[in-house]
Amino acid sequence: MARVYSDILDTLFSEPLPHASLSLIKHIRTLHPNSQFVPTVVSEAEEFPLAEYLAKVLHVEPIIDSAQSYIGYDYDGSKKHRSTYPDVIAGIVTFPYKGVDFKAYKASWQQGWQTFWFYGLIYDGPDDTLGQELMTGVYRYANDLKEEIWVYDNEYWSKNKELYKSIKSAKWDDVVLKEEFKEGLRRDTETFFQSREIYQSLGITWKRGILLLGPPGNGKTESIKALAHEFGQTTLYVKSFTTSRGPEYGVRSIFSHARKHSPCILILEDLDSMVTSKVRSFLLNELDGLAQNDGILTIATTNHPERIDDAILNRPSRFDVKYDFTLPETDLRKAFAMKWIKKLEVSNAGTGSGVTFDKKNEEIAEEVAQKTEGWSFAFLKELFVSFLLRIAHDNALRSSKSTHGKVNGTTNEKSAEALLFDQIEVLSAQILKKKEKDERKKRRAQKKKAKAKAAATKGDSEDEDDGDSEEDSDDAACDSDGGGCCSPPPVPDVERPDVAVVF
Repeated sequence: MARVYSDILDTLFSEPLPHASLSLIKHIRTLHPNSQFVPTVVSEAEEFPLAEYLAKVLHVEPIIDSAQSYIGYDYDGSKKHRSTYPDVIAGIVTFPYKGVDFKAYKASWQQGWQTFWFYGLIYDGPDDTLGQELMTGVYRYANDLKEEIWVYDNEYWSKNKELYKSIKSAKWDDVVLKEEFKEGLRRDTETFFQSREIYQSLGITWKRGILLLGPPGNGKTESIKALAHEFGQTTLYVKSFTTSRGPEYGVRSIFSHARKHSPCILILEDLDSMVTSKVRSFLLNELDGLAQNDGILTIATTNHPERIDDAILNRPSRFDVKYDFTLPETDLRKAFAMKWIKKLEVSNAGTGSGVTFDKKNEEIAEEVAQKTEGWSFAFLKELFVSFLLRIAHDNALRSSKSTHGKVNGTTNEKSAEALLFDQIEVLSAQILKKKEKDERKKRRAQKKKAKAKAAATKGDSEDEDDGDSEEDSDDAACDSDGGGCCSPPPVPDVERPDVAVVF
């Protein structure tokens, strides 16, 4: 009796797997000695989305050979579907492609921490050209961004639509920085992507590193988003180097993916929190380009440069340009306040109910700027947001109790600007506490760095701590880059494409 695919699977997966993909290729060839056979193996399911490609691009629904397939069922909770669907773990599906009947074999298995997916395309034809064409189409579809950007988290790359929307909405007009500062950032980014031939003529790798330094909440993230929007390059955002397979795997996966998608912008946000002693050497190797990093513009940010190793911070071949995002001076704080006051003005004009100031806008913005020395843009934003929440709360109280205060959106006799200035006093106390904590953290980081340098000088092999102390972590929420954090928001329920079968 002739063997069938299910017999091969039973035999193969009941024994140790010295080389599963090789065994599958060997045995499937015996089943189809006269047919064309185009196999591939991937380590992430998203790398070869055959069923999605068939459904969304070719509008074809594959037929499962249920007698020779192992099928699980998954649940699609999106509003459009809310139903279960078959997921072929290992088995066979058939479908037509350009008038030719195809049979696709699939198997998946786990080896250590790594999961592998095998696909084998079988069809009758004079050569393997048609099979390679189909396979190329699936791979290209998987790598094409469809109003998305690449995000690396939990040891996998995924496509994120929410962050893409955030980047597309970013404008330089919304970034309050000195014009010459913004122009420098834009010039350094633009000239890099225009200078491939210059780099090649000098015999150096076409790569560059830009490091954005400074306390949190002063425009680093918003500047990155504006750069990514303006120049339209493929953008890759890294949330963490950490993986269950160790830091070397994470760092290599990140730069390998960047090389595949160059020219690109590779964003490493909050570098000081990502680079531990275990990560450091692997990151240095990748930044130094042991493999060619042609076309990769690495933009990293750090709120705490004192925590970063000098080998990363001060070597021009790694980050050759640095921009210091200091706390905004009076003129920038005034400009930021004016933007918010104008927003309130527009909102009030559109609804007829909102905030009405007694003083002129210029006067209010000037007073806010004078009262907020040492504030970041993030805290200035917090000022206006908390002020609006106060107004909303007071309006709700007035509505529910039918009270009648002054018609400026408040329930008492205070003017809107008086409430705004009261809120400055409240936030000032919080800022003072944060500054004191930041100073303590900075001193600890400097001591730790000095200790590590001394140990290295003495030839100690003692490892550094991998992270901050428990006390350091208390302020983690304050270390993000204010209201404009580039970190992707929680991913909502995403509607699956209209795929009846996942294969």
